[in-house]
Amino acid sequence: MRAVLIKSDERFHAFQNKLAEYDVECVPLEFEGHEWIGFDYNTVDFLIFYPSFEFSSNYPLALYKVSDNLDFIHRNHPKLLTYPDPGITYFYNDKYRQFLYLKAHGFPMPETIPLLSEQAVDEAHENLGYPIVLKNRYGAGGGTVLLVHNRSELESYYRMSQFDFYHAGALRYFFRIFRQRIFYYLLIKARKMRYPFLSPPLLAQKFIPTDRDLKTVVGNGKVMEGHWRFQASKEQWKVNIDGGGIGQWSYIPDDAISISEKLASELSASWINLDLIPSENGFLITEFSPVWHHYAYKEKPTFVYKDDYNIEPPLSASLDLEKIIIESLIQRRGLQKKRVTK
Repeated sequence: MRAVLIKSDERFHAFQNKLAEYDVECVPLEFEGHEWIGFDYNTVDFLIFYPSFEFSSNYPLALYKVSDNLDFIHRNHPKLLTYPDPGITYFYNDKYRQFLYLKAHGFPMPETIPLLSEQAVDEAHENLGYPIVLKNRYGAGGGTVLLVHNRSELESYYRMSQFDFYHAGALRYFFRIFRQRIFYYLLIKARKMRYPFLSPPLLAQKFIPTDRDLKTVVGNGKVMEGHWRFQASKEQWKVNIDGGGIGQWSYIPDDAISISEKLASELSASWINLDLIPSENGFLITEFSPVWHHYAYKEKPTFVYKDDYNIEPPLSASLDLEKIIIESLIQRRGLQKKRVTK
């Protein structure tokens, strides 16, 4: 077999090495040049691209390699097997598009009001209660997800998303950004300016107090892996592992498995990652993505593994992201070839 592997800052060499283990010839291409545009994708069996954010998670142009380049390849070669799944890259890192889909198809999610107007700001203020979770349209890993404590803060963030910076809230927001060490690290070390702006529409969401959330990965219709993310302390309200949350592999309730597989089915997604939070009425979907980050099995000493973990693939296999993706593509390509010969 032969595969195109698009160069990226993350996991490129890991995928390259894993392809070699499976005796798949690797054709490296990169989106920084033009060779990929005229490449004959009919000569390969599948394509893999593991995207990474070029500037910061809330910078809209960080999406173009997925939203534009991969979409271009898929439109011109619709039968080419691709990771991430081209059928759902439309939703990649775009919380507003995800909200619209979940709302229209009746999936459970926290009460959410897109801030499309001043009237929507009033509606969020009157109906959601404080604190309010405010999410930038673009972002991943908990980036640009804020807790808003009053009407003034809510109004300030909305006005900034409309590129109205002539108010005290905007000054405070930019002052906080410019005081952060990561701002100067990116500026001096990486020679990149952190994108400081907000992208409309912001999403105002009801705050649901919880000390955990749940991530599930669905592959080819089945939940392949799932883990809880717990607060490391009571002061921590976002439980992302990169932000200090503690990963725990333990029992995944049936309703979480069911809702994950239902969303994958309705989207016809070969691979999808979901974030869910428990509530009084069952699990709520907070976001989903065709791309996810995997920590390796026992990668961090803080990770917890319990005997009641109930997902069928062993963690040593399901937490090897490169392995499960490549094996899936090889298997699907084999089935594709069989259908053609019949």
